[in-house]
Parts: sequence; C-alpha cells; structure tokens
Amino acid sequence: MRRRAFLALLLLPVLAACGPKGSYQNVGPEELYRALESGALIVDVRTPAEYAAGHVPGAVNLPVEEVARWADTLPKDKPVYLYCRSGNRSRQAAEYLKRKGYTNLYNLEGGVLAIERAGYPLVR
Repeated sequence: MRRRAFLALLLLPVLAACGPKGSYQNVGPEELYRALESGALIVDVRTPAEYAAGHVPGAVNLPVEEVARWADTLPKDKPVYLYCRSGNRSRQAAEYLKRKGYTNLYNLEGGVLAIERAGYPLVR
C-alpha cells in the first residue's frame, strides 16, 4: 500500500504536466462586438486577402498558419478574441494558445459568417 501511494505521488506532477494548461470559451458575435467596445484584442486568423475583403473593426490580422511565430506576442493579462470565416481556424488557434497557457481566450463560433448573419459591421 505504501509503495502505491509513493508511486502515485511520483506520477502526479507528470500527469498534471500532460493536462491542459489554458482554456478558452466560445462566444457569439454580440459578445465579440461588446468586447471590441471595451478594448479587448480582436485577432483575425484568416489570410491577409480574406482580412482585406472584410474584417471586424480594430482587428489585427495574424494568420493561423503562422501561429507558432506570433503566439508569444499576445498579452496574457487581456482578453483575446479569435475569429476566422467559419470558426474552424480560430478554434485551432485557440487550442494552440490554450496549450501555451493562455486562459483569457475567446473563440467566435461561426466566424465572419455568423457576424454577417447577425448584421454586425465589417470594415471593407
């Protein structure tokens, strides 16, 4: 019995290190635009051409294909909202950032398509 308890104590830090470090929440367009008004960082993870075709006012373009390059430049003490066309690439970016320890992350479910359906403005 003592041996099992000792092994469990040895494995605990290893198992904890393998678990998720950060977290993110899925949000809708209304929450994204409210966050924009409060000064949150809005990140468009689409390509530069997609960004130029229409983006959330004040959003910065950081393509998901380059997430390993820009991930450590984001603030960890400020809300970061991620979006793309449909929500898939922004979810991938959120998962990556979550593994890097970010906890103040928000992913726009439905992406730009949801923004357009809800009638919110995009910069074109």
